[in-house]
Amino acid sequence: MPSLLPELNPRSDTKLPEQIARFYESAIEDGRVPAGDRLPPIREVASNCEVTRATVQEAYRRLADLGLVEGTVGRGTVVLAGQNGNGHAGANGARLLSPYAEAALRKTRSMAGAPALASEQPLVANFAELQPDDARFPIAEWRAAMDAVLEHHGRELLGYGHSTHGLDELRELLAARMRVSDPELRGDQLLVTAGAQQALDLVLRTVCSVGDTVVVTEPSYHHMHGLLRAHGLQVVQVPFGSDGLDQAQLSRVLARPSVRMCYLMPTFHNPTGRSLDLQQRRALVDAVAQSDVVLVEDEYQYSLRCRGEALPTLRSMDPRGRTLTVSTVSKELFPALRIGWVAGDEKLLEPMAAVKRFMDLETSPLLQAALVEFMKRGSFERHLEALRVELAERHDALQRACRAHLPDGCTVTNPDGGFVAWLQLPNPGQGDQLAELAVERGVRVVPGRAFDLEGIPSRGVRLSLTRASVHEIEAGVRVLGECAADILQLQTAAQPFV
Repeated sequence: MPSLLPELNPRSDTKLPEQIARFYESAIEDGRVPAGDRLPPIREVASNCEVTRATVQEAYRRLADLGLVEGTVGRGTVVLAGQNGNGHAGANGARLLSPYAEAALRKTRSMAGAPALASEQPLVANFAELQPDDARFPIAEWRAAMDAVLEHHGRELLGYGHSTHGLDELRELLAARMRVSDPELRGDQLLVTAGAQQALDLVLRTVCSVGDTVVVTEPSYHHMHGLLRAHGLQVVQVPFGSDGLDQAQLSRVLARPSVRMCYLMPTFHNPTGRSLDLQQRRALVDAVAQSDVVLVEDEYQYSLRCRGEALPTLRSMDPRGRTLTVSTVSKELFPALRIGWVAGDEKLLEPMAAVKRFMDLETSPLLQAALVEFMKRGSFERHLEALRVELAERHDALQRACRAHLPDGCTVTNPDGGFVAWLQLPNPGQGDQLAELAVERGVRVVPGRAFDLEGIPSRGVRLSLTRASVHEIEAGVRVLGECAADILQLQTAAQPFV
């Protein structure tokens, strides 16, 4: 297996020794570097990261101070026992859980989330959960669609289906919806899955092996972090900011022979809400053009555009046929409808379908048929149109409130659709401070460190608009503005007088 080496961000406010130390601390905690194994030699890390040996020595010294490693002459830097030991052994000490399960469990327990309200604290605004508003669930229309398919096709739908790929009629309807961004997409280029999360897991099981490297954005979808860790993959983060992906850093990373896959959300990115424009999409496709790297674009919000023209999928722009598009209806309709899909070339879909067959045989034929009926009745499009109108109103309310209440130095993204936006303060760690201070005053947000692979303190917080009305957005942003002003005032007061 290749050495586990960090990818540093020289533009980060976190000093380089700290970046290295945090990378290996996380690797030790989640079992990627077991007790008794050695960290890579200092000279190898220094050469790979283009830093001095003294920088790496300082990082290793910090790990030693934490009691995680010990430097031994002739053996190198060794991970100490007891730091990442198997806590789930049988009575005789034998392994009880697989490495996959151990890694998933560790990541689940360590995941950061939104601070919870105190029991006596009234809720002003909930910007935390990224799940559809249950008040908008189309319950009556869905019941009618379900009743219709049970009445006419109940016997066949309650048995096993006939295709792991999914119902042909549903695949064609889903492909037709996506042709606004992928004009040549056909139904037979889709594999129906039990939600987008299963689709991502299938992609990893199909194209990646333990020790491979996967590129993600910084920040990025936090549940993907858990999947990557569970699969035993090395992960490299590439900054994703107002100018899109850091192309220079991406090119350096893609030059590594161990890089197998690149995962990103090009449209209404979670957690920032940003989208790659056409030029940035072309640059990304060009960057991978001469490689075998598989691009995975997570387009779970592509249909929630409130303004502007739809942008082409990366899949439609990639002549190599090595880009996969993942999407879902769970965020558009309701989470209990576990239907997602992967769009891609047959050479990738066929082995993916074979993997899925041995996982769950197929995605529920009953739910697929009900979705077909729901779509053919026009219920889906009516629901989406109303949802887009509501989202546009909520985004407009957010921008008005931010202009009115946020102090100088704070910024907020202005997405063309989707559920989320990103509020950022000037300095590292202030996003965490804002989340903690706001919840004391009745407003819940998710701190940006939840979307960093190593949990590094962030400048920003994610604002989800799924659970907050226009009135609550105004009230909540007023509180966030007051909290941000307090944080910036404390920072100014703490600065030394010159």
